[in-house]
Amino acid sequence: NSRAMNLADDCRIEDILPSFTNQGFSMADGRFTFKDSEEDFIGLGGFGVVFRGKDEIDGKEVAIKRVLKQHIKFSEIDVIRSLQSSFLIGLIDVCSLDDNHSCIVMVINLYFFVYAHFQELCDTDLDYHIRKNAKCRKLTRANLRLLIDNLARGYKALNDLRIVHRDIKPQNILVQYATPCTYQFSAAKITDFGICRSLENGDMCNVAGSLFYMAPEVGANLLKTCQYDAEVDMWSIGCLIYQCVVGELPFDEGSLCKLFLHSACSNYDAYDQPDLPEGTDENMASLIRSLLKIEASQRATPQDFYNIVTSLEETIWS
Repeated sequence: NSRAMNLADDCRIEDILPSFTNQGFSMADGRFTFKDSEEDFIGLGGFGVVFRGKDEIDGKEVAIKRVLKQHIKFSEIDVIRSLQSSFLIGLIDVCSLDDNHSCIVMVINLYFFVYAHFQELCDTDLDYHIRKNAKCRKLTRANLRLLIDNLARGYKALNDLRIVHRDIKPQNILVQYATPCTYQFSAAKITDFGICRSLENGDMCNVAGSLFYMAPEVGANLLKTCQYDAEVDMWSIGCLIYQCVVGELPFDEGSLCKLFLHSACSNYDAYDQPDLPEGTDENMASLIRSLLKIEASQRATPQDFYNIVTSLEETIWS
């Protein structure tokens, strides 16, 4: 398991950064602007690059994610835009970019996700907190409690609209600290809806998401066509919570390959859940196990997850 964490760490951001053009862009009749520069680069998301931008109407900063048109399901934009929750970083708009100069060929067919005003984007993401601010890469009891509560409430808002995120991972959970220079969480919010899909618009059977948090039935599509639904996000949340409790990822690359194969062949009995340390709270262990069941039909549903978390909020932390 420690090898899995090291693999994630060895993938340096410098090795996968895009080539910055230092060119400025304007969208939506000049409302949103940003510069394709290292200085304004925020991070990498599903199928795209995120920059710090500006809403010229009110002068506020926004986060702008540049993605290829082919990765956007335009029929679902209105649903995503309608998301309203204190536990989500919402979508403001989707704008096309008309670049007549075409410094890079992709620019002509690029679209931009414009996320909520930047001052609302919290202090850091969960991945950075775990790597830099968490002792032994484990969350404190208080931070873990708030994280799981806010995840359950944020995902309920997604599930109520029948939206599947498909890329839940620490980098896509933004956290606020209670006061400056402290590491105690006051809020955690789900972000980056670049590859999410609505369950109302047909089946999902393509490979999407991040490897170490990818549900078996998603990875199984490398071998055969396998349909999946919102339970893939429950697996990702299970991996994330496991990581926050144990300080390591639950599966390395070799284990994931076996998981995908077992899922594709419906060989569920060959799966062994990852070990939890002795002394792990039994309610917490039960929650993690319910989320990391290899057979999607046996896994906790989004409603199960919400019900478990809200019903155990007292006993799970006793």
